[in-house]
Amino acid sequence: MATEDAAQTAELLQLIADSRLTGYIAIAALCVLIHDHLLSFPKEVELMWGSRWGLAKIVYFWNRYFSLIAISLNASVIVREIGTETVCMNWLKVQGITSTIVIAAVDFVLMLRVWLMWGRPPTLIWLFAILGLGAISILSATRSIDLSPTGEVVIMVTVDFFAYAEMKRYVHLGPILKGCYAYNVPRFLSIYAAAPLVVTFIMFGLTIFKCARTFRDRASQVMPLWRLFLRDGVVWFLAVFLAAGTALLLWTIGRETLKQLLVVPALVVYSTVASRTLLNIKAIMAQDPLATERIEIKTGEQIVFVSINSSRVSSMA
Repeated sequence: MATEDAAQTAELLQLIADSRLTGYIAIAALCVLIHDHLLSFPKEVELMWGSRWGLAKIVYFWNRYFSLIAISLNASVIVREIGTETVCMNWLKVQGITSTIVIAAVDFVLMLRVWLMWGRPPTLIWLFAILGLGAISILSATRSIDLSPTGEVVIMVTVDFFAYAEMKRYVHLGPILKGCYAYNVPRFLSIYAAAPLVVTFIMFGLTIFKCARTFRDRASQVMPLWRLFLRDGVVWFLAVFLAAGTALLLWTIGRETLKQLLVVPALVVYSTVASRTLLNIKAIMAQDPLATERIEIKTGEQIVFVSINSSRVSSMA
């Protein structure tokens, strides 16, 4: 009996220590996001506020400010004392829904970027329909966008639904334990982190292949925009791979009490990389108000990228 009591005490102490670590990391990640907002705000005002409304601007502001709200809510769940199962369940549902929206918006930016790189081919729309946000009908003729939630989003929502069905009981120790920690966390919850990781791998592969082919065919005339695509593609992949990959490992083989350790940091990485990518594209197109860059594709068509300060705008603006 004494041995069993000692084991339970050690387990509770470990839970308290892990919950505090999770809270510290969540607050630190939120501070990093706010710091990035402050650092990039002058560039945001210069490049986004004065530009005409378009898809890039809408997605940028949605990702930038909805993510800040969602990540703040997620952090508040982790650092608050929550006393009942019902409140825990409701808060975790909010956490799951907002996290899914943030990741879906970020992956939409990634898919849109890759789609533009490849010359807006209709075949990629079907690939994106399977992978990500459903029938992303970014048709050049109609300019329509249909965000039917399938693919990645359906997987993440489905995993959340079945996980909540199993997580009915939570540990309550009063003020010394912050956040919500279920007695049983299903291992299949790791699929939630795996879905966006798979999308990122595929988008990275498409980016590297297209950039490598462009550099090979036009080695002497590689444009700054292509160098930007390659640089941001590598940075995006490494950042998401580290964040989502580590979260996947924790959810698969880590302690039950560490499952939420990287929830907030991973969302901060996703949101920051997406915002920076959009700002970088806007910045490079704004360097020369009269500059126009044409990217040739095999069909003989052209995608025209024009500075936001000129009389015409790019396909993303």
